[in-house]
Amino acid sequence: MADTETEAAEQLEGDEVEEEELSPEERLEQLDEETRLAADFVEGLLDILDLPGDIVEEVQEEQAVVKITEIGSGLLIGRRGATLDALQELVRSAVQRQTERRSHVRVDVEGYRARHIDKLREKARDAIAQVRETGEPVRLEPMDAYERKMMHDLAARTGGVTSSSEGNEPKRRVVIHPER
Repeated sequence: MADTETEAAEQLEGDEVEEEELSPEERLEQLDEETRLAADFVEGLLDILDLPGDIVEEVQEEQAVVKITEIGSGLLIGRRGATLDALQELVRSAVQRQTERRSHVRVDVEGYRARHIDKLREKARDAIAQVRETGEPVRLEPMDAYERKMMHDLAARTGGVTSSSEGNEPKRRVVIHPER
């Protein structure tokens, strides 16, 4: 698959066969199960850490999402979201172990991820404008696979530009190019 295509296909390539075989109802049941397992894991972790917090479970964009609110501190977010990234990986691994399949769990604390995605979208819009103006490619900051997918989707919906990814994890980034 070419590097210029969105990372969604790249990231989910191994899952496509499994997901194609599932009906939408079955896939929704899987995501509901992942959400419930993730929320239970997070609740147990909050109890162990003696932290307050409310947990909201959602299914969005083919992902199980667990939102932690009313936590009252940035302890679970950390510097530039590093602790949150580690928490998400821990939750994803726990869910994956229990379900014995790849998990698409996303964890957010106090809306940090949503705000971060909004900031990244704004930076991508600025980069798109710059590429249109100068005709030169613009490299965005390194981001995780989900964030890169969001930026590729934004570029795909915007005329006059294309996008690709370059680099290796954890420094993989999106590059916005003028359309040729």
